[in-house]
Amino acid sequence: MINNMKYAPIIIILLLSISATSSATGKKHETPHYDVVVEYIRSLGAIHNIQRTADIEFQEDNQSENPGIAKLMSGIRSSTRIKLELNASIAAMRRMKLEKPFETLLPMTIESYQQKIDLHNEMIKISETFIDGPKLGVDYSKMSARMPEIIATLEFIDETIFKMMPLVFALLIDKKPDSKGHMSHLNITKEQRQKLIDNINGSFGKSLYKEKKNSSAALLKAYLLKDYKCTDEWQK
Repeated sequence: MINNMKYAPIIIILLLSISATSSATGKKHETPHYDVVVEYIRSLGAIHNIQRTADIEFQEDNQSENPGIAKLMSGIRSSTRIKLELNASIAAMRRMKLEKPFETLLPMTIESYQQKIDLHNEMIKISETFIDGPKLGVDYSKMSARMPEIIATLEFIDETIFKMMPLVFALLIDKKPDSKGHMSHLNITKEQRQKLIDNINGSFGKSLYKEKKNSSAALLKAYLLKDYKCTDEWQK
């Protein structure tokens, strides 16, 4: 018993060391800023492609036997696709972490995406109610009036996301100013910057500047095209 006791302090020290190491290992490190911007562009592009598909389907609905019902069903499909995409992006962003001064960016985006999901759920429910046909006690006029309100709220949220884009781009600006005190350096390579631009071009194509709903991606591309020096230029 005495022999075992003399090793107790050593065991305690080892256990404390293992515990400290485990805590440090389990600590969530800041996500590379480039990866965060990649996810923003991916999400914006995915939503754009869903909306483009919806536009095509709505046009095809005009040729169906019952255009009204067909459009309601297309709306349900589109809202469901958007919900799935937003949930995927939320899941990706929850695995990410940003430190000051960007610590609020991801939570704000997640909140905006969740609000959009809730609104699309409401749109689906209204569409399903109309498809089911007339029922006693259902205020169809109220639901019809609610749809424009939902669309306006979605547009407002998109505007909020648009206003986040300067902060999203700021993730790529290096903290160290140039010799003149200007923040003119990026923390990514020329290849990475071109990859981001290519991702935007690939997702939006010629429609990037034609539709207001693409303004967030257009603004982000405009920032990427500005005269900033990448790491493989200013660190030479």
